Amino acid sequence: MAKAAAVLFLVAALLCLMRTGDAQRRFCGKSDITFLVRKTGKVVGSQPEYVVAIETSCSCPMKDVRVWCGGLEDSAVPLDAGKVEVDEGMCVLKQPVARGSPVVFNYSCEVPVNFRVFNAAPDC
Repeated sequence: MAKAAAVLFLVAALLCLMRTGDAQRRFCGKSDITFLVRKTGKVVGSQPEYVVAIETSCSCPMKDVRVWCGGLEDSAVPLDAGKVEVDEGMCVLKQPVARGSPVVFNYSCEVPVNFRVFNAAPDC
């Protein structure tokens, strides 16, 4: 009887651990998206050029990523249309952001853009 209770306890503990892992994946969200912005050293149209890397710490790829990026529509550097589209101050990423595979593109602006996540959803 004690052995059966111990086995039952172990099975319950394993199921609990498995459910906790699933819950962690579901809780990935906007706060898991980060931005690394730096100057490239180039000047385009009298404005400094920047490169931005949009990354995630989530184990799942993040899809439907929309980012506030006011000022980017005036960039003298053409944005990579395969990666990002600007619509009234909102950047819509055309590809998921995956851990270890950031979405990277260049832009030019007087000052660095203050990127902020509006929407992101885990894809797992």
